[in-house]
Order: sequence, then C-alpha cells, then structure tokens
Amino acid sequence: VEGQCMEVRPATIADIDPCGRLDGTYSTGYIWHMDESIRPDQMVVTFRRVRLPRAVEARDPRCSDDLFEVWQNSRCFLVADELGVILGYLAMGVRRDDWQGWIDHLVVHRSHRQRGIATMLLEQAEDWARTSELRGVTAVVQSKNDPAICLLPRRGYAFRGYIDGYFDSGDLGLVYGLSLS
Repeated sequence: VEGQCMEVRPATIADIDPCGRLDGTYSTGYIWHMDESIRPDQMVVTFRRVRLPRAVEARDPRCSDDLFEVWQNSRCFLVADELGVILGYLAMGVRRDDWQGWIDHLVVHRSHRQRGIATMLLEQAEDWARTSELRGVTAVVQSKNDPAICLLPRRGYAFRGYIDGYFDSGDLGLVYGLSLS
C-alpha cells in the first residue's frame, strides 16, 4: 500500500455517508459462464472463464443497500481510512447456525484500486473472525465479478459452490469460503 497513512478500523456512524458515496462499480473483461449437464445418473456443472469482446462496467447489486442498516446489523464493519478519507469498506455478518462470517460488502473506491486496500480489509476481517472464534469466512460474488473471483483464491478462499438467483438482479452467486479451524 502506498504511504503509511492508511489504517483499517471499525466504522463509526460518521463513516456511513462517505461509504455510501464510494464508486462501487467495476470493469471486467471476463465473466464466469456456467455449463450444466443433467442426466438421470449424473449432474455435471462447470464454470469457465470467458473473455468478453469488450470490457463492461458492472455494479454489485448490494451497493444500493441501506448502509446505515448494514452498519447496525453487521458484527464487523471496517473502513479503510487514509488521512480522514474513506477509501473502502467491508461489512460482515455472523450466521450463528454455522458460526461463519459472511462478507456482505467489500467496496474499494474505483480511483484507489490496485493498492492492496481490499486485501487489507479482508486481512482485518479475517483477524476479527479468528478473534471471535468463527469457523470460517464466506463471500458470495457475482459470476461477472472477475476481480473478486481472482482476489479471493489468492487470499486462500476456496470455491464452495454456487447459488442460482442469489442476487436481487437474478444473478448467480459464486460461493467462496476460508476455513479458520
């Protein structure tokens, strides 16, 4: 990360509006296409990375969520702060049935990407999850969110499956998990 002025810290109520103003759109030249073959004795699902004819702009459908409500309901809501300017945030809830952290939001402002900010936010969230004695951390991303799909495995997250129609937009959600036990 450039400079040593960056800190990742728990969000306060004053951080909610700046988080809501961050540009959460992303550009991608790839999508992950799902192929499915179902026979009476076999189901085969494959995902393949497909290059698009041109890069497209995409937006995480959760960016329209009420961040004040997200902040109130998240067990772990972190911001990346550089000299009082919010550059990114991560919100994670806890599912008590399986004692897992679920990352609901991971946004880094477009002009500050490729500086390791998302990695810093993930590291702090994972540390929080370990301290809270969670079993793991789960993230569900759109099949067109190639930047996140590339980042999560580098952090040790493994592909765990998919959920059809997971997002309000009807988009498929790819599930990635990091075991902490």
